[in-house]
Amino acid sequence: MMATMMPTEMVMATVKTRMTTIRRSLLALVLVGSVASPVLALAADAPVPGGTRRRQPPPAVIPADEVKAAQKLYDARNYQGAVIQAKAALNKNERYTPAMLVMAKAYFKLGKNEWVKTLGDMMKNAGASEAERSDIYQMLAFMEVDKKNTPGAIEQFRKAAEARPENAILWNNLGAQYLVVKNYREAGPVLEKAVQLQPTFTKAHLNLGSAYRGVKQFDKALAEYKQALALFPRYADAVFNLGILYLDADKMPNMDTTAKLNTAITYLQNYKQMLIGAGQPVPPEAEAYLNEAQEGIKKEQKRIERQKKQEERDRQRAAKKTADDAKKPAAPAPAPGGYPAAPAPGYPAAPAPGYPAAPAQRAPAAPPPTPPPGYPAAPSAPATRWQ
Repeated sequence: MMATMMPTEMVMATVKTRMTTIRRSLLALVLVGSVASPVLALAADAPVPGGTRRRQPPPAVIPADEVKAAQKLYDARNYQGAVIQAKAALNKNERYTPAMLVMAKAYFKLGKNEWVKTLGDMMKNAGASEAERSDIYQMLAFMEVDKKNTPGAIEQFRKAAEARPENAILWNNLGAQYLVVKNYREAGPVLEKAVQLQPTFTKAHLNLGSAYRGVKQFDKALAEYKQALALFPRYADAVFNLGILYLDADKMPNMDTTAKLNTAITYLQNYKQMLIGAGQPVPPEAEAYLNEAQEGIKKEQKRIERQKKQEERDRQRAAKKTADDAKKPAAPAPAPGGYPAAPAPGYPAAPAPGYPAAPAQRAPAAPPPTPPPGYPAAPSAPATRWQ
């Protein structure tokens, strides 16, 4: 006869029974999972000799929040804070190139150029994108500009523009460096590309005008300077360059030299007033160019006076010659047909040039008188007799 169980013992027995059932169910699930999982498993998870299992590394962490915070600090000009946030991102993923780029930009603003170069190499090895490499090249280019190494700056700006050819700013910066070394022929096509990509880019129009001025295409230079001024009417640099254009150009349409130089003076004076109105100092070059234009007008006035005096002297000489010619006896008129006139009676004719004079002609001897009729004719000469 089964012993009667107490309520507490009955509860415990029920709990044990249910736990056993749960464990068996979980074991079944694990086994099913173990059987099915090889279908989806990677080859690297397969057992290898020695009983070990090769596992894939965990997926790379994308520290997007840290990079976003670093960029926000950079935009606020908190460059040291941007570096700290970028480092936090790299601690999570040491090959995350966006974090490297923000750090490089912050170090560039802090003047730590060696770190910029190091991070540029790291980004290249980590497979940075073309746009990211372009940003690094541009920073390296500005570092060369600071060192006055224009050839080095040109090389880096060219790499930056070629890595991101749709960026008008990069082509403009490259063209500006060509202008620094007065390589106007190389500057022209580069700056033309910049204004084609961004037609409202005032600085590119200004630089392109200077490139045209350098190769003496003054009409094109005038058009580009005026386009820059049309886009930005208070663009002092455009006003200044228009003054230089009218000063340098050999000639301008529908203008003499004095009018051309007066136009240059007008633009340069406007440039001075714009700077003074903005509370900026007037560079000494502006005063020097104004003086040059004013001296050019004085020289042109002196040249015009000399030319007038020379023309008056020429008129006086021509009038004197006309009067002297009128006083001379008239030369004999030539014979009809172009032959020289016959000599006056009593004068021998002059021999023709290049021919000897004809010998003098004697009058022919008079014939012997004819005898009257009835007289014998004069005897003829005796015949010669040969011995």
